[in-house]
Amino acid sequence: MGKKKSARAAAEPEWKTKWPRNGDLASWFRCMLQKCMAIEDDPTAASHAQLPIESLAEMGHESEAIRWVNRFLKRLPREWVLPTVRMARVGAKISLDAGNLKRMEKYLAIMESTEPFNTRKCDEGFSINSVRNFRADNGILDPADAVDEDQRSRAAFWGAKRRFKQALAKRRQKLARQAVAEMEETACQLKKRSRRESFLYFVVTSYAELKDADAVKRCIRRLDKDDRERVLDVRTLQVLGMKREAIARAKKDIADDLELLATMESPNIHFPAMSISESLRFLFAQGEVTSAKRWLRRALREMPTWPAIEYGWTTSAVYHAFAEAMAVIEGPQAAEQLLAQAMEDGHLEKRTGFRKAAINDAIDLKADIGRLEEAIDDARKLRSPTQRRKELGKLLARAGRWKELREVLSQVTSPEEAADVMWWIKFELPGGEVK
Repeated sequence: MGKKKSARAAAEPEWKTKWPRNGDLASWFRCMLQKCMAIEDDPTAASHAQLPIESLAEMGHESEAIRWVNRFLKRLPREWVLPTVRMARVGAKISLDAGNLKRMEKYLAIMESTEPFNTRKCDEGFSINSVRNFRADNGILDPADAVDEDQRSRAAFWGAKRRFKQALAKRRQKLARQAVAEMEETACQLKKRSRRESFLYFVVTSYAELKDADAVKRCIRRLDKDDRERVLDVRTLQVLGMKREAIARAKKDIADDLELLATMESPNIHFPAMSISESLRFLFAQGEVTSAKRWLRRALREMPTWPAIEYGWTTSAVYHAFAEAMAVIEGPQAAEQLLAQAMEDGHLEKRTGFRKAAINDAIDLKADIGRLEEAIDDARKLRSPTQRRKELGKLLARAGRWKELREVLSQVTSPEEAADVMWWIKFELPGGEVK
């Protein structure tokens, strides 16, 4: 009997076996990369490998991450331009973050070397521009070498941001202030609103890092009404330590979102609903309990009047959003009806991918509010084997039931699925949460 069992085990491909035995995050990334190596299609293997490689580097395993970059680059002939450029860029970024500029240049040279293989007219210059964009977005491109105004502004801004970080690390306050002033001037000159607002966020928070309240106020006064509205959101106001203003902004956001939902003609009603849920939870966390409850009651009272164009994953997402807020504000039991409605509407969705996502989200929320065992039971009942393995894998990892998890993972049908499931499990492990 023992020999037969050993023979069966030996017949199993390696990507179906050798799973981590605990929640050590680095071990999961290493195992995931082994599964990626088993993927036959070289570009697909490299694509799946990028995130775990970057994550290993962020954890401090720089040399190991670089070895993986090199292993996957060896699998990619230069003719595979896009996957080669992407993987080489990973190596360049890891090297830059480690201060190894010589090695960074080696990977940028690999990116450039793919240019002769851009044979279609629409692809000409892609590889060279990718290198130039890498330099611009990491603050190491001379603005004078930029090919257009957009690239020039990015090079100027991120170059100043890089100098700011370096000066701050060396406690050279004067140089740091000069660098932020350069960032501010570049940001204010931009005509593209979305880019300007993004850059201004970094300017304001950089002044805050310098503990320069006067500069923060001066910078805020310089913004026009629209920029001020978008840059000074609840998150930014929190970062700036402006609690009273952040609370007022959260209440205003809820009122605006409710007004939008009353007449919204788009099926995407879940976006303002999710925004309201986030604002409600923020108010509760800041001690505004009565206010949070009042706004929640109003939202639930008005919800039946919102013009929902279609029922399915969007309405499921609305119920999910308010169940999440209800669980925080009134307690998990109070969220039960909303959670059940989220599951019910999820099943109404006709599009397979959207239906699976809605049902998975409802199961995840059940686990989030303390009903983990019920969530695991629900996951076991999912009809799709792929969906079941993915959802069950996440929940068993959260529960720390490693033996059961290995049994589930051993049922994957391809190394691609193995890598995908492991990436989702990563979010349930200590240190792997969304930041």
